[in-house]
Amino acid sequence: MSFFRVRKVAFINFGLLFMFLACWLFWYIYPVARSITKEFSFEYGFAAAEWSDHVFYGKVSYAAIPSLFGGSNIPFFDKTFFQINGDTGATFVLYADDEILDRMAEWFDFSAENASEVPLEIYAVKVGDKYIVKSMASTEGELSWEELSVDYHFYWCFVGLGLVSLMFIGGLTLVLIGIFHKPRRRKLEEE
Repeated sequence: MSFFRVRKVAFINFGLLFMFLACWLFWYIYPVARSITKEFSFEYGFAAAEWSDHVFYGKVSYAAIPSLFGGSNIPFFDKTFFQINGDTGATFVLYADDEILDRMAEWFDFSAENASEVPLEIYAVKVGDKYIVKSMASTEGELSWEELSVDYHFYWCFVGLGLVSLMFIGGLTLVLIGIFHKPRRRKLEEE
């Protein structure tokens, strides 16, 4: 059976599914990708007016892990939302996998009883109404910028955006094949 004998509707449906999944995955990656582009655009002199350093000091007053993908260890699906000093207007988002969180648990754990007593220094980039955490430190240890931003965020953004591009291009190709492909007609053999 030839690949092109499949109905046109199947091409269009699978193409739309791939494009939907690409957009959904991009929605998860966008805040971190935007924080990286803001950071590098400032570093190289572009858009300096919209950038300002955001360094915060305080103690965690609220922390939550979304239950949809919590504990899945899938990059950018696992995230921790937290607030400091009781400020509900500033929500921080920490994108980190289990390995990073396990190393961080040696000096700070969001679920620990004394989590609200440990002073933190947080370096973050504002994206929309949330702050994307780029590094954290306390008197006991630190989550460095190189470990979190360069080794984790930048690497997985590159991989994720490559996957999004492939899925979107593949989906668009399937939709176009579904729209423009004309099935071959078999010649009836006359006996």
